[in-house]
Amino acid sequence: MSNSKLKPHFGMPFFTAWILTFVFLYGLSYTWHGIILNDLSRVSYPKDTFLLLVALVYFCISFGLTFLVQVLPFGEKLSVKGLAVGAPMGTFIYLVAFVFGISFYSNPTMAHVAFDLGWQIFEEAIGGFVAGGLVSLFTFIAKERKKAATVNN
Repeated sequence: MSNSKLKPHFGMPFFTAWILTFVFLYGLSYTWHGIILNDLSRVSYPKDTFLLLVALVYFCISFGLTFLVQVLPFGEKLSVKGLAVGAPMGTFIYLVAFVFGISFYSNPTMAHVAFDLGWQIFEEAIGGFVAGGLVSLFTFIAKERKKAATVNN
Protein backbone atom coordinates (compact mmCIF):
# COMPACT_ATOMS: atom_id res chain seq x y z
CA MET A 1 0.00 0.00 0.00
CA SER A 2 1.39 3.41 -0.89
CA ASN A 3 2.18 5.98 1.78
CA SER A 4 -0.17 8.50 0.15
CA LYS A 5 -3.13 6.46 1.36
CA LEU A 6 -1.94 6.83 4.94
CA LYS A 7 -1.87 10.62 4.86
CA PRO A 8 -4.91 12.34 6.31
CA HIS A 9 -6.89 14.53 3.95
CA PHE A 10 -8.48 17.34 5.92
CA GLY A 11 -10.77 18.66 3.22
CA MET A 12 -14.51 19.14 3.03
CA PRO A 13 -15.22 15.38 2.82
CA PHE A 14 -13.43 14.83 6.14
CA PHE A 15 -15.00 17.78 7.96
CA THR A 16 -18.51 17.09 6.65
CA ALA A 17 -18.24 13.40 7.61
CA TRP A 18 -16.87 14.37 11.04
CA ILE A 19 -19.71 16.79 11.83
CA LEU A 20 -22.45 14.48 10.56
CA THR A 21 -20.94 11.54 12.47
CA PHE A 22 -20.96 13.72 15.59
CA VAL A 23 -24.63 14.61 15.10
CA PHE A 24 -25.47 10.94 14.51
CA LEU A 25 -23.59 9.67 17.58
CA TYR A 26 -24.83 12.42 19.87
CA GLY A 27 -28.40 11.82 18.72
CA LEU A 28 -28.01 8.07 19.15
CA SER A 29 -26.60 8.50 22.65
CA TYR A 30 -29.32 10.95 23.66
CA THR A 31 -32.02 8.64 22.30
CA TRP A 32 -30.59 5.67 24.19
CA HIS A 33 -29.74 7.32 27.51
CA GLY A 34 -32.32 10.11 27.54
CA ILE A 35 -35.40 8.52 26.03
CA ILE A 36 -35.16 4.71 26.01
CA LEU A 37 -33.38 4.16 29.34
CA ASN A 38 -34.20 7.53 30.92
CA ASP A 39 -30.68 7.61 32.45
CA LEU A 40 -30.59 11.40 32.32
CA SER A 41 -33.01 11.53 35.24
CA ARG A 42 -30.17 10.13 37.41
CA VAL A 43 -27.73 12.94 36.59
CA SER A 44 -27.02 14.82 39.81
CA TYR A 45 -25.76 18.08 38.28
CA PRO A 46 -27.36 20.44 35.74
CA LYS A 47 -28.46 18.57 32.63
CA ASP A 48 -27.27 21.43 30.38
CA THR A 49 -23.75 20.99 31.75
CA PHE A 50 -23.95 17.22 31.36
CA LEU A 51 -25.23 17.43 27.77
CA LEU A 52 -22.53 19.96 26.87
CA LEU A 53 -19.80 17.71 28.26
CA VAL A 54 -21.27 14.70 26.46
CA ALA A 55 -21.31 16.75 23.24
CA LEU A 56 -17.62 17.59 23.68
CA VAL A 57 -16.79 13.93 24.25
CA TYR A 58 -18.75 12.83 21.17
CA PHE A 59 -17.16 15.61 19.13
CA CYS A 60 -13.75 14.10 19.97
CA ILE A 61 -14.93 10.52 19.45
CA SER A 62 -16.35 11.46 16.03
CA PHE A 63 -13.07 13.10 15.08
CA GLY A 64 -11.15 9.99 16.14
CA LEU A 65 -13.43 7.65 14.20
CA THR A 66 -13.38 9.77 11.06
CA PHE A 67 -9.61 10.25 11.23
CA LEU A 68 -8.80 6.59 11.87
CA VAL A 69 -11.16 5.38 9.15
CA GLN A 70 -9.29 7.60 6.74
CA VAL A 71 -5.68 6.80 7.68
CA LEU A 72 -5.46 3.20 8.92
CA PRO A 73 -3.77 1.00 6.32
CA PHE A 74 -6.22 -1.90 6.10
CA GLY A 75 -9.31 -2.52 4.05
CA GLU A 76 -10.64 -0.66 1.07
CA LYS A 77 -14.26 -0.19 2.14
CA LEU A 78 -14.23 2.64 4.62
CA SER A 79 -17.60 1.74 6.13
CA VAL A 80 -16.35 -1.76 6.98
CA LYS A 81 -13.13 -0.26 8.30
CA GLY A 82 -15.30 1.99 10.45
CA LEU A 83 -16.93 -1.04 12.06
CA ALA A 84 -13.49 -2.53 12.73
CA VAL A 85 -12.25 0.74 14.27
CA GLY A 86 -15.43 1.60 16.16
CA ALA A 87 -15.86 -1.66 18.07
CA PRO A 88 -12.47 -1.54 19.86
CA MET A 89 -12.90 2.22 20.36
CA GLY A 90 -16.24 1.55 22.06
CA THR A 91 -14.59 -1.05 24.29
CA PHE A 92 -11.80 1.36 25.21
CA ILE A 93 -14.20 4.24 25.94
CA TYR A 94 -16.37 2.03 28.13
CA LEU A 95 -13.39 0.67 30.05
CA VAL A 96 -12.07 4.18 30.72
CA ALA A 97 -15.49 5.28 31.99
CA PHE A 98 -15.80 2.09 34.06
CA VAL A 99 -12.36 2.46 35.66
CA PHE A 100 -13.10 6.08 36.60
CA GLY A 101 -16.50 5.13 37.99
CA ILE A 102 -18.50 7.12 35.45
CA SER A 103 -21.89 5.46 35.39
CA PHE A 104 -25.57 6.21 35.78
CA TYR A 105 -25.75 3.47 38.44
CA SER A 106 -23.98 3.41 41.81
CA ASN A 107 -23.79 -0.40 42.11
CA PRO A 108 -24.02 -1.97 38.65
CA THR A 109 -24.41 -5.73 38.38
CA MET A 110 -22.26 -7.81 36.03
CA ALA A 111 -25.25 -8.15 33.70
CA HIS A 112 -25.60 -4.37 33.68
CA VAL A 113 -21.89 -3.93 32.93
CA ALA A 114 -22.10 -6.45 30.05
CA PHE A 115 -25.20 -4.74 28.66
CA ASP A 116 -23.59 -1.28 28.84
CA LEU A 117 -20.37 -2.56 27.29
CA GLY A 118 -22.35 -4.19 24.47
CA TRP A 119 -24.21 -0.95 23.85
CA GLN A 120 -21.01 1.11 23.78
CA ILE A 121 -19.37 -1.31 21.33
CA PHE A 122 -22.46 -1.24 19.12
CA GLU A 123 -22.74 2.55 19.30
CA GLU A 124 -19.12 3.23 18.32
CA ALA A 125 -19.10 0.47 15.68
CA ILE A 126 -22.18 1.92 14.01
CA GLY A 127 -20.63 5.39 14.39
CA GLY A 128 -17.50 4.13 12.63
CA PHE A 129 -19.64 2.61 9.90
CA VAL A 130 -21.39 5.95 9.42
CA ALA A 131 -18.08 7.86 9.47
CA GLY A 132 -16.55 5.55 6.87
CA GLY A 133 -19.61 5.66 4.67
CA LEU A 134 -19.77 9.45 4.84
CA VAL A 135 -16.06 9.89 4.09
CA SER A 136 -16.50 7.61 1.06
CA LEU A 137 -19.62 9.43 -0.09
CA PHE A 138 -18.24 12.95 0.29
CA THR A 139 -14.88 11.98 -1.27
CA PHE A 140 -16.77 10.57 -4.26
CA ILE A 141 -18.88 13.73 -4.56
CA ALA A 142 -15.77 15.94 -4.36
CA LYS A 143 -14.04 13.90 -7.10
CA GLU A 144 -17.11 14.07 -9.33
CA ARG A 145 -17.34 17.84 -8.87
CA LYS A 146 -13.67 18.18 -9.70
CA LYS A 147 -14.13 16.06 -12.84
CA ALA A 148 -17.15 18.12 -13.88
CA ALA A 149 -15.23 21.35 -13.30
CA THR A 150 -12.33 20.14 -15.47
CA VAL A 151 -14.66 19.02 -18.23
CA ASN A 152 -16.53 22.32 -18.20
CA ASN A 153 -13.32 24.37 -18.46
